[in-house]
Amino acid sequence: MARWLSFSFYLLIFLVPQITCAQSATDSDSSYHPVFNPTMEVHRRVGSIAIDGDVSDPGWKNAARSDVFTEALPIPNKRPRQRTEALITYDSNYLYIAMIAHDDHPEHIRASMVARDQIWDDDFMGIILDTYGDATRAFEVYTNPLGVQGDLFWTANTEDASYDMVFTAESRITPDGWQTEMRIPFSSLRFPDRAVQNFHVSFWRNWPRDADYKFSWAPVNFFIPCAFCQLGSLTGIESIRPAGNLELLPALVASQDATSDPAIPEARLANGPITVKPSLGIRYALGPATGLEAAIKPDFSQVEADQAQVSVNSTFALFYPERRPIFQDGSDLYSTLLNAVYTRSINSPLAVAKAIHRDATTSFLYLAGYDEHSPVIIPLEERSIILPDAGKSLSNILRVTHSFANDAYLGILGTDRRYEQNGSNSIAGFDGRVNLFENVELLGQALWSYTQESNTHQIGSSSVFDQGRHTVEFDGEHYLGDMSYFALQRYTQTIDVHAEYAQTSPTFRAGNGFITNNNFRGVLAWIGDKYPLVQQPHWLKWLQEVDGSFTVAQDWNFEAITKRKAYRAQLDLSLIGQTVLHIFYRGYTERFQNITFPGLHQWDLTWITKFDQSIALGGEFTLGRIIARTVSPPSTGKESDITFWFRLKPFERILIEPTWTFSQLTSDSGGQFYSGAIYFVRISYQFNRDLNFRAIVQYDNFARQFDIDPLITYKVNPFTSFYIGSTHTYSAFDETSPLRATDRQFFAKVQYLFQT
Repeated sequence: MARWLSFSFYLLIFLVPQITCAQSATDSDSSYHPVFNPTMEVHRRVGSIAIDGDVSDPGWKNAARSDVFTEALPIPNKRPRQRTEALITYDSNYLYIAMIAHDDHPEHIRASMVARDQIWDDDFMGIILDTYGDATRAFEVYTNPLGVQGDLFWTANTEDASYDMVFTAESRITPDGWQTEMRIPFSSLRFPDRAVQNFHVSFWRNWPRDADYKFSWAPVNFFIPCAFCQLGSLTGIESIRPAGNLELLPALVASQDATSDPAIPEARLANGPITVKPSLGIRYALGPATGLEAAIKPDFSQVEADQAQVSVNSTFALFYPERRPIFQDGSDLYSTLLNAVYTRSINSPLAVAKAIHRDATTSFLYLAGYDEHSPVIIPLEERSIILPDAGKSLSNILRVTHSFANDAYLGILGTDRRYEQNGSNSIAGFDGRVNLFENVELLGQALWSYTQESNTHQIGSSSVFDQGRHTVEFDGEHYLGDMSYFALQRYTQTIDVHAEYAQTSPTFRAGNGFITNNNFRGVLAWIGDKYPLVQQPHWLKWLQEVDGSFTVAQDWNFEAITKRKAYRAQLDLSLIGQTVLHIFYRGYTERFQNITFPGLHQWDLTWITKFDQSIALGGEFTLGRIIARTVSPPSTGKESDITFWFRLKPFERILIEPTWTFSQLTSDSGGQFYSGAIYFVRISYQFNRDLNFRAIVQYDNFARQFDIDPLITYKVNPFTSFYIGSTHTYSAFDETSPLRATDRQFFAKVQYLFQT
């Protein structure tokens, strides 16, 4: 029955759009013709420019200017609904950008006084900048109508929101829209060391109303491969160099910890000593394309703790994002198809050093870190084992890539981790992507590992792996392993096709990576349709796009035992009011701990809406029959998972962000394996663009732990900042005892960026 439901579901995906979708966007307006891969000639600044949001300064008089924009989303290559102007000029040290956003209804402009990098629900404008012109990566620099900054680092794999750039920006709202000015130091960018530059760019405007409209100077169609290849070009930029060569980032952290003995129910908090820890970050630019960076006794404490995740039915390690500054520049290089590099594995370093070079075609990165407390993830077929501290270690990471035309590249990766007492892990491999012919690309990565186990740390496990050839316990064994992934895919305006093969041998380890399971071979294939609705009938105006996909997959281990067979049908709907619905049904059979469980399935609905500036809502509902993995023997049960969140802005400077996560699994016989929830809320008050107060309150019902984390932040730029705050943790001794204070910390941190 489930298979017939899935087939009917998928048939509906393909038939409905064929009826409702008429013609392409460009056909619907024959008088509008987008200019593909446009070119703009840029002149040196003549006259002064004050960055104040007023574009009447003399320096803008001879700036290059364009008002030829096109809609990129939701309908590519369509006439934009609002007029936008972009201006650009430069001098020896800075790139100057101004943009003017005309608006028929300026009273609907969305502008929030929020913290940096929190502007993505607002109107915002800026530039996408590929300084090497090789279609592999780009800087994204934006501001909202109140001058709040946002920046991203865009690669083929992701948009890295943790990336931070130093630049100056001001905006102002006008009677017919809003406008912004930006000054970007060339010292904040990397670019080829040559007399004449070949920057590829697009000016970008976000206009969120009934839909989330994106207007772009260069027509960019995200429904086909290589968005970078569609950017425009800037000519005339020459004889530029970074404004300074040396950056110093000293920091001072003062803190006091208090803990209580968790084994004694009546124990009270005992204050530790007040500690003061200095640190120093150093960055030296050998040229516009090459830099050296080091952090001496760095403070790598995260100002904001990781949000709790539901792990009660997971047998694998959990992934958390990287937020530490020294790992940002060059993160696109070691973020490969396989998670061979996970910089949070360098957990508590005494020192980190990095060298990075990028020219027009070749990128090079070398990173070394000496870690005091080194965690180890031991991947197995059906679970992970984590050794929290294997002592001190030295990690070395080497990455080299060479790019070709049309977003193609070839890369090599090597990592090595040596533990001070004994033991090591080394990885070497290659990866790449090549366009075979139009809209068809082949990509993949292959890695080989060599592991020499320690014999001075105990795991406490009697398990074996690789058909009994090796023990999980650290006892000095050594072995080779391999891991690979290859995919062939084709993207077009309407139909996408993807097929992949992946495998990880039972002896593969990644000392500096995030590999949580092995002894795996698998194939996967999916086909998807996407239909933006251009001229739908009046009764269907609420629907803007219909997408659908169907996936089949099968996994087995190296003993040729089938572990999983699955299929999945998915329907995605884009509605007016910036509302998106994702619905999927997944049916599968899985073998776990030598027991085969047929008839497993999941129904899932994910939704998000941003219909108004003051509120955004979202959530996920999952129902199904899954395996209870943490009971012995494993069994099946009825899954009920619910996540609900919203972002409420009752006033311009206040932001309230609660999240409720509920998870429950009941047995087929009516008993309960687990049931619990995580309650999380972040409350922020933005005094101005530099000064912010936020408080995080979180209760984890599974762990019976309550946390309160208040923080005051004064941030002149991403690197010159002052923090003062505290963390308070309350835990229960057992299921019946009340919560009590178990951990507390007061801290203050100041850091200042010196540039010469």
